[in-house]
Amino acid sequence: MSQVNNAVDDAKSLKFDVVSIRLSSASPKEQHLYITPDGYEAIGFPIETTLLVAYADAPFFKHLEELKGVPSWGGSERYDIRAKLAAADVAAWHNLNQNIFRTAPVLQHMLQQVLAERCNLRIHGVETKVDGLALHIGAKSPALVEDSTVPAGGAGSQLLDGARFVYTKQNDDQTWTFYNTSMSVLANWLTVSSKYQVEDRTGLQGRYRFVLRRLAEQPAEGDSTTQVDAPMPWDLHAVGLKVDREKMPSKIWIIDSIERPSSN
Repeated sequence: MSQVNNAVDDAKSLKFDVVSIRLSSASPKEQHLYITPDGYEAIGFPIETTLLVAYADAPFFKHLEELKGVPSWGGSERYDIRAKLAAADVAAWHNLNQNIFRTAPVLQHMLQQVLAERCNLRIHGVETKVDGLALHIGAKSPALVEDSTVPAGGAGSQLLDGARFVYTKQNDDQTWTFYNTSMSVLANWLTVSSKYQVEDRTGLQGRYRFVLRRLAEQPAEGDSTTQVDAPMPWDLHAVGLKVDREKMPSKIWIIDSIERPSSN
């Protein structure tokens, strides 16, 4: 919690100016979960989803089993949550540089306040450890090049912190070319695309250009003839990286009591 507290101290002025919570009539096509330019929206989702965003490590959907005690209505009744900041706080909000794959501790603290005030939430955390993958430096490779340039014309897809990637596919060969990408951003991307939470333990502080190729066949997990990174579908070894299985510190969040949201 010290990380949360420190981040909150750095942005004490940030709080939601207006919060609307209503039962949802949104269709599946209208359902969305966004960190917006001026706040947070969860349209057509149960309260359980916002609980995960508020308390679980990002990305929240990797931690569905770490939230306990959600009442049946909390996972079945769908709500529209719209939380907006005052105009004077929007610039500071942008500086958090967050999205749904990496939520800032400040946002989590703000959502925790909303849930406490509107749902009378009482919750506590229990320290635990979960299976994860640690990203380390492997065999040296010239394929990992320190380079902060980005593709011309804004080509490709945007990642966190100004990083980008360009996806190409030729026959069955799939590659992702990363530009201006830090190892922490790569670890976040790998978390989304692999079985486990991935943490950066490389110690590398630069920004890099490199190409990742998707492995054509996934080695069976537990196969002693393969590398320890069997759950990882990318050829990390080709760029001088590897992942090792480790137990990662985490929390199980247990709901003591919660009520349906109070009216607006």
